Amino acid sequence: MPFFKDISKASDDALGDDYTSKVSSKMKTKAGPVGVTCETTRVSKDKVSLLSKLSFKWAGPSGFSVDKLQLKDNGSHVLETSLVGAAGNPNLKFTFKGDDSQKGDLGVEYSKGMLGLTAEMDIIELKKVSASALVTKGDLAFGGNGTFKMAGSSVDKFSLGASYSSGPIFAALTTDKFAGANLGLMYKVNGDLSLATSSSHSADKPLDSVTIGCVYNAPVGVVKAKCTSGGVASAVLVKDVAKKVTVTPSLQVKNGDVKNASFGFGVVMG
Repeated sequence: MPFFKDISKASDDALGDDYTSKVSSKMKTKAGPVGVTCETTRVSKDKVSLLSKLSFKWAGPSGFSVDKLQLKDNGSHVLETSLVGAAGNPNLKFTFKGDDSQKGDLGVEYSKGMLGLTAEMDIIELKKVSASALVTKGDLAFGGNGTFKMAGSSVDKFSLGASYSSGPIFAALTTDKFAGANLGLMYKVNGDLSLATSSSHSADKPLDSVTIGCVYNAPVGVVKAKCTSGGVASAVLVKDVAKKVTVTPSLQVKNGDVKNASFGFGVVMG
C-alpha cells in the first residue's frame, strides 16, 4: 500500500471489481514491443451498436513508458506517460495524464520504506493542485490528501484516513472534510471465503448507506455477491474458460424485481 489512494483497496476491490452491467469484450496482444488492447462494448439505445476503443502501451528506455495511448469511441484521445528513476532516484516517478479536451495533469510519486507521497498539478488550465501522504508502520497505515483551487486560493477538498491489516482482518476509515466518514471492513474466513462491508456515516445520517458482500473461490470459479441498503443485489462469476480467456457473467436485481433484472457479460482474452 504505497499511496493514500490505496488505503481502502482491499475492501473496495472485494465489493467493486468485476461487477458489470455491460456486454463487452477486451482483447490484449503484443505488436513487437507494444502492448495493444481493443475493448468493445455493446450499447442498446435506439438501436444496438458496438463501440470500440483501442489502447497502446510501450515500455521505453531509461525508465520512460507510454502507459496508455488510447483512441476512444467518440474520436477523442488519451495519453498517459511515466518516467521512473529520474535524477538517478529509483523511488521517484513522474507522470503525465492528458487528453484533447483541456486535460493535462503533471504528477510526481515518491515511495521509500514506510512513506508514500504524491503531488499533481493541472498544467493546462492551472485550476488545481493536489497532494497526498501515507505512512505505514507494521499493521497500521495513516495519511491524507487534499486539493487546492488555484483560482480562489482555497482548499477544495481534503480527507484523512487510517487502516489496519493483520491476519484475516482488514479495516479502513476515511473522512471527507470531517463532514462524514467511510468505513471499509474485510474478514477472511478461510482460504476460500472472504466477507466485506462498506458503510458511510455522518452527523445527519449516522448510518447513511451500507454494502455487504462476499468473495468465494468455488469449484466453478470465483463467485462474488453483494447487496446494498438501497435494495440492490448483485452477483458475478469470474471464470477462466481457457488459457488467458476469462468470462464474467453478472446479474443485478433492484428491490427484488427479478423480472426486470439486468445482466452483464464480459470477456477478457490475452
